[in-house]
Amino acid sequence: MIPTSIKGPEGVTQPSVHAVVVSWQGKHLIGDCLRALLAQRGQQLRVTVVDNGSTDGTAEMVARDFPGVDVLRLPQNVGYGRANNEAIRRALADGARFVALVNNDVELGAGWLEQMRRAAAEQPEAGLFCGTLLFRGQERVNSTGLAIDAFGRARDRDFDLPLAELDRADGPVEGVTGGAALLRSTALEKIGLFDPAYFAYYEDVDLSLRARRSGIACWYVRGAIARHRFAATLGADSPRQRYLLGVGHLRTVALHQPLFKAAALVPLTMAYRAAVKAPLELLRGRPSLALAELRAAAGGGLMALRAFSDRSRLRR
Repeated sequence: MIPTSIKGPEGVTQPSVHAVVVSWQGKHLIGDCLRALLAQRGQQLRVTVVDNGSTDGTAEMVARDFPGVDVLRLPQNVGYGRANNEAIRRALADGARFVALVNNDVELGAGWLEQMRRAAAEQPEAGLFCGTLLFRGQERVNSTGLAIDAFGRARDRDFDLPLAELDRADGPVEGVTGGAALLRSTALEKIGLFDPAYFAYYEDVDLSLRARRSGIACWYVRGAIARHRFAATLGADSPRQRYLLGVGHLRTVALHQPLFKAAALVPLTMAYRAAVKAPLELLRGRPSLALAELRAAAGGGLMALRAFSDRSRLRR
């Protein structure tokens, strides 16, 4: 039997799962997200919405329409990782055994949390869990976890595959996507929380790689279904998204690839973005994306330099 609650101070029963939903300008999304989250049957959980400096009335709407949900208001948008960390620290301090991360544009399917908890009970060596993330309104796969190639680039595994063709059982995966994940508290206590240097994108890759380096497995749960309004916050292939992906990639390469390989990959990737990808975007008539590639090369290079410094300091 999987426990769903624990005893807190003075014998008060505390939910053992704390769910965190970070939202920025997501008033139009978060209602569906919370309804699906609160509908997880047979599970006691505490839900916290972190309003990441929104100006669209998200916090007021959640407080009014979902009175059982905690709202943590941040004065400005501090990024995905930092915002999650604010709520995760509170969850750990309250004795949560698990933290569920759910994007505001994700709707959990029935039984998602139950499937995740069962997998966690059956796989004690695993600390980070993800399920089958589908595109909302389509029977196509958004992600079954993360795959990382030889250049340190992270991709959603099985991206855009028809669900009917998905032939994958529960098992280990290179990384979990932060869109809908369950994290074991003991794993977080060992590896730490999200790296605040990542504003958005690749922070889940970094967390997964740190877990693996510490001997903690990432695990895929086929039956835990959720649906995602893909890129609803920043827009699919927007200049902002392109820039943040490029910067996050270079920091992750500098932190996690073997040192000599990272020292070669960082300048090569910067050159490729500036000399190949940016001109190609100009030829395609997309100057904003060309500029994003140039900014990603420059900004990513600076982030990589800081990462090399962090790497040497952390591994002394």
